[in-house]
Amino acid sequence: MNTIYKLFLFGLLASVTGCDSFLDREPLNQVTNDNYFNSETNANAAAVGMYRTMTSSFNYGQSMIIVPEFSANHVSHSSAFPEYENFKTHEVTAINPWIANMWQGAYTTINAANNIIARVPEMEEGSITDEKRDQFIGEAKFVRALHYFFLVRAFGAVPLKLTPTTEEENIAIPQSGPEEIYEQIVTDLTESMEQLPDAHETSDATKGRATKAAAQALLAKVYLYIAARTGDYRPAAETAKALIASQMFQLVSDFRSIWETENAAESIFELQFDDQTTNPLAAVANDNASMLFYAKDSTVADIFDEEDRRRSFSIVKGSRDRYYIGKFPNANPPSQNLPLLRLAEILLIHAEAEARLNNAVTDEAFNSLKQVLDRAGTTKEKSEFANVEDFVRFVQEEKERELLFEGETWFDLSRTKLALQKYPTLTSENSLVYPIPSSQILLNPALEQNPGY
Repeated sequence: MNTIYKLFLFGLLASVTGCDSFLDREPLNQVTNDNYFNSETNANAAAVGMYRTMTSSFNYGQSMIIVPEFSANHVSHSSAFPEYENFKTHEVTAINPWIANMWQGAYTTINAANNIIARVPEMEEGSITDEKRDQFIGEAKFVRALHYFFLVRAFGAVPLKLTPTTEEENIAIPQSGPEEIYEQIVTDLTESMEQLPDAHETSDATKGRATKAAAQALLAKVYLYIAARTGDYRPAAETAKALIASQMFQLVSDFRSIWETENAAESIFELQFDDQTTNPLAAVANDNASMLFYAKDSTVADIFDEEDRRRSFSIVKGSRDRYYIGKFPNANPPSQNLPLLRLAEILLIHAEAEARLNNAVTDEAFNSLKQVLDRAGTTKEKSEFANVEDFVRFVQEEKERELLFEGETWFDLSRTKLALQKYPTLTSENSLVYPIPSSQILLNPALEQNPGY
């Protein structure tokens, strides 16, 4: 049985045995590989299992968030292990275990999504409603798009696998270029917007499972990254504007409540954890005996103005003369949710895209930025921005303050190549993507290493 296939089966079956806070699940002894997709209940269990793979330490449960934060020079490791510190100095090698872990984590979830996309349409009439059939396929397309979006930003050209991996299959698949990857991401998200519901049965499920709004939010973000290649910012501006205008989400007045209460009014898609399915990063990112990751030093706090209300919550001075990540307050037990898409980021996406589209700091662009600034208590005037370039750079720096420790800054600064100005140790554009894991090249000789590695 090949590795990817075994990982899928293990992740899927393990996930449905864990506690699920927003959906009933079928008992494990009724879920087998032969009859898995023969009922709506089982198809739903497959969807729940797909989300559960995202909670692993190789996925958004830890690595996909904390590793880019090392690259952004935001965090350190308690033992200064080279495999983490090399991300800070932008000297990552192809044998680094964490690039292999993230690769494995992403493709495990993609394979779970591919199984749903392939097998739910084949389910017999009467075994599932048309509404649920569309929903599960739409959820899987959203999750697949989310993980290919991570892979294309992290590695550039990667294998584009759109069918489930089988035991007998030859998995030596060549890479597809970023343009083809982005094209598939847009297709998945566009189709999922047509298939997904506006809401699920409960509030937690609506925040924790894909919805039309979640697909729309991710699409706006994807369009912004595509625009860095094409120069066309209209799709990003219009998609973000439409979501903002829907008024489905509102900025909460107290920034800290996004993490203290969870599934807040501004949260669009939030990875759900609980006392049974615990958050691997929250468990080791607090001021406790298990602490592994912490804010690099006081210079991280220096990116904020003194009056910025986010400063004292995002970075907390703790024991051992260290600064800690404040966005994981629910650490005993580590049940902290992880917001992956929220309104503040969409406002900042709109601000940048709108200004670039019109080659001017328009009232619309400034108003989107101003909403985020007002909440932080750091309001500025439109007249303070001399030109579009100054405005866009400020928006990116504001995004760093707003999304600190959320795994976004490194990719966002790499998108515009501002990272080359920000980090003295970053001396080549080649280092804006990570190397293809050497272990994967050994398994798949069709893979080619990224330039410079």
